[in-house]
Amino acid sequence: MRSISSLTSLVARQNRSRAVAAFAQIRHSHGLVVPYTHVAVTPFVNGVPSEQVRELHPVEKKWDFWTSSDAFLGAKPTVWGLTQVPYGEVWVLENGSVLKEGNHICLPSKVKAVKNVHTVSFGVVSPALKSQDGVSVNAYAVVYIKVTDAVKSALYVDPESNNFDSERAAAKVVKRTLEQNVATLSVGSSGSLLDSAASALAQKVESALKAKSADYGIEVEGVEIRGAFPASLNIPDRLRALDPPLLLDDQAGHGLAADYWTSVLTPAFFQKYKYGSRKEVVTPAAVSLEWSIPSPPDYHHFNELPRQNSEPASDDKKKLAAAH
Repeated sequence: MRSISSLTSLVARQNRSRAVAAFAQIRHSHGLVVPYTHVAVTPFVNGVPSEQVRELHPVEKKWDFWTSSDAFLGAKPTVWGLTQVPYGEVWVLENGSVLKEGNHICLPSKVKAVKNVHTVSFGVVSPALKSQDGVSVNAYAVVYIKVTDAVKSALYVDPESNNFDSERAAAKVVKRTLEQNVATLSVGSSGSLLDSAASALAQKVESALKAKSADYGIEVEGVEIRGAFPASLNIPDRLRALDPPLLLDDQAGHGLAADYWTSVLTPAFFQKYKYGSRKEVVTPAAVSLEWSIPSPPDYHHFNELPRQNSEPASDDKKKLAAAH
């Protein structure tokens, strides 16, 4: 039984990994930098989310597994001059050298992978297959591993896919083992399994991983079978939706156009003008030389509209636009 302290540190590590990934994916489509910071709390039932919290991008539907490891973060750290490796991490460079936690003085180099010295977890869901009852189900397993050889793990190449990293290969082994054993499972209506069936399947997954542990540079610490859930519950998408949304390079923040601020910026020489027959009269939203950029929903700006000393001339039919 895993101790409460180790579970607490694992959850904290998962939250940190997601925060780093979200921060690394800041949108640069316009001048106002808007990081994704919203982390929702989703109730779990029988070890899986009770609902799908958001819609998925087609690319996200191709994700095979989730992990708390830092090995698959989109942005790799920079190595140049005085470099600090955070506590609990090991950086494997392109040339095969290793930087452990602490300060290092290095020549410019690229980081191949970031490995964790503590236990990490990953979850794998099988494709929808027929169970012993004839029901189409997705089997779901959560695996706990520890990287014992960072270089071997980072530089491992899967002979079937030519993909790097043994953690990805380990997830593939788990998926294949689940596929081979779904037909032997007797599944309840809620996706629950008998303790004996779940224990037997967990033992098979653990044995398959331990057979490869020497090649992968990992140590298997435990396997948990969450269940075999009816395909109608769409468990894979529910799990994928827990991650922050995939932010595309050309996607503007909060559903706004990349130049959403141009029509309300002052002074007027920041506005887009149309000439000839397309010329349009534009009334600035703020009657000052200050910029008044409308803020996204979760941001506030410091500029405010100046107080007017007198009302606009009554014969001028134009009205000042609202600030928001």
